[in-house]
Amino acid sequence: MIGESIGRGESLHGPDLNTVEEILAERTSQGEAITTATYLDAARILLMAMDIQTGDEVVLPAFASGVMTQAVVSVGATPIYADCHPRTLNINPQSVEACCNSNTRAIIATCIFGNPAGLPQLAALCGLLEVPLIEDLAGGLGSTIDRRSAGSFGRASIVDLGTRTVAGCGEGGAICTSDQRTADRCRLLRKGIDLEPLRGEQPGALGHRSHLTNMQAAMLLPQLQRLDEIMESRALVAAMYTQRLAGVSDVIVPTVDPGTTLGWPEFVLRLDESYTAEDRNEVVQGLDRHEIGAARPWTPPPHRPQVAARLNDPEGEWPVAEFVSQRTIGLPMYSGLTERDTGLVTQTLELMMQRATFRRS
Repeated sequence: MIGESIGRGESLHGPDLNTVEEILAERTSQGEAITTATYLDAARILLMAMDIQTGDEVVLPAFASGVMTQAVVSVGATPIYADCHPRTLNINPQSVEACCNSNTRAIIATCIFGNPAGLPQLAALCGLLEVPLIEDLAGGLGSTIDRRSAGSFGRASIVDLGTRTVAGCGEGGAICTSDQRTADRCRLLRKGIDLEPLRGEQPGALGHRSHLTNMQAAMLLPQLQRLDEIMESRALVAAMYTQRLAGVSDVIVPTVDPGTTLGWPEFVLRLDESYTAEDRNEVVQGLDRHEIGAARPWTPPPHRPQVAARLNDPEGEWPVAEFVSQRTIGLPMYSGLTERDTGLVTQTLELMMQRATFRRS
């Protein structure tokens, strides 16, 4: 039993895990990093540590994965959706401001497809509104704006350490923050320890045991140590895609603002307005038939029936998010892709687009 206990302890806590947390804190320019078993757990634990609860509202991007929505709903709060910016696809600060009221307890800004665009403006807006900003880096670890790290603009940031990231270990997440009280409360929750409430008469959050193991950290650590190299190699792949697609009139390629770097966890293009959602689906299916893995990014979370039933305004409209979600296509993206590979992907994409156009005509 003693040996078994020691073995379990070493699997949960060890030098690799400590180093991973140190690197994550450094890469986000935050004081501490608290790793968790899943990306969703990181978001849930942070919201609980901030004492966000039933009756509170949290502003979220209408174009994003469902993870942040799941976290908000799981603590009893109400998600309020802001539309995305038509160029960057990140949450639009103007839409955010219109969503805020006296019940708003946090604003979550997701780095869509790893792009940190707009974070300085959102941080300034949150300061004026006196509402904490949570950065959902998703796969945006290592991204910068004018040499400032993504993850450093808000009270805390959430990092995805899963599979759709620049550095991952299969499943995992992290909370990065310089707010000591928030960090302490996150660590207690991660250990399964209940919290005292910060306000009101409701009991504090129930402990939520959630650990990244040292074995996972051992898998993740070499990637974090090579993060700049990995980001550079993925940026080269993104440049190859961009160059090959630049002359295709019906395609909108991702744009990166001057002074911004990102790791390109995904390369997601958009078809123009002449294509419908049905056309996009046909193109993706055609790529799949040619053994080219392509993805159709998210249905806007507020359009999911389980989410719409919880909204204050279930009939709300998010025109940019709705338009974009029907026309985006994620192409294969990893460091090992060559010019020949990207050429084959883009040639097949163009062929499938032509077939979709021919069918329509």
